[in-house]
Amino acid sequence: MTNTNSPLVSVISLVYNHEAFIEKAIESWLMQKTKFDFEIIIGEDNSTDGTRKKVFDYAKKHPDIIRVITSDSNVGMRENSVRAKKASRGKYIALCEGDDYWIDPLKLQKQVDFMEANPDFSLCFHDAIVLMDNKSRQPNYFCTKDQKEITTTEDVIKGWYIPTASMLMKRDHIIESPEWFKNVYNGDWATQLILSTKGKIKYIDDLMSVYRKNEGGLSGGIGKNHKYVGMKKIELLLNFNEYTDKKFDRLIKNRIIEIEKNIKDYKDRKKSKLMFWIMHPKRFIKKHIS
Repeated sequence: MTNTNSPLVSVISLVYNHEAFIEKAIESWLMQKTKFDFEIIIGEDNSTDGTRKKVFDYAKKHPDIIRVITSDSNVGMRENSVRAKKASRGKYIALCEGDDYWIDPLKLQKQVDFMEANPDFSLCFHDAIVLMDNKSRQPNYFCTKDQKEITTTEDVIKGWYIPTASMLMKRDHIIESPEWFKNVYNGDWATQLILSTKGKIKYIDDLMSVYRKNEGGLSGGIGKNHKYVGMKKIELLLNFNEYTDKKFDRLIKNRIIEIEKNIKDYKDRKKSKLMFWIMHPKRFIKKHIS
């Protein structure tokens, strides 16, 4: 069911230069079979490819379902997220980036059924298939086999284990983001941290979405900016520590120490690899040039 009058769920997608993927994503939202009304809000951030045309074409075909939020300039991922959330009207928000997609037509119904029956939860998620667009790795599962059924803030602080396209959350818990949210690198992790302070997090043991990893995506370029990403994680944790009045101070400080060590270890590995190629120029030529 779909209806713009009183949607129970707002499906939000942030898109930028997703021309190659956006049709598959939109079709996966439209195929949802629900007993409730839902809307689709696409935050189109002034793409330079054909993404904008494609999303508006879909909006024209489905005016009762799809709304496009855009502007004549690029506002960035965080601001795009804020404006899309403010435009939403559902009790719940489901996320799916423009290069990911859903594979179960009952995904929304299953998640809403759980959330409606369990008001003490702020977020629920499920497993996803990780798909490398360059086929450098075989597809694998995002979540581990021992993923806990119920998790809390302590778990979220320790690391990222929730696929973005699997998240269904209470809108009123994240509609007013703290000021520092606009400057975070990983908005998904920041959102999960905030939600974890509002209620418990439920893992639904089901495979219902695909998480694409590509060179143009946020996760695809992390290796090239390892130190920057690590420092932005630390910045987020420091802001979250203040946001929670240092309730998780010891755990956050320990996590920051881990990130700092990871940055140093990565730098040392890169340096060691560089020295190896300097010491073995013929091997470098054979591997990278021949």
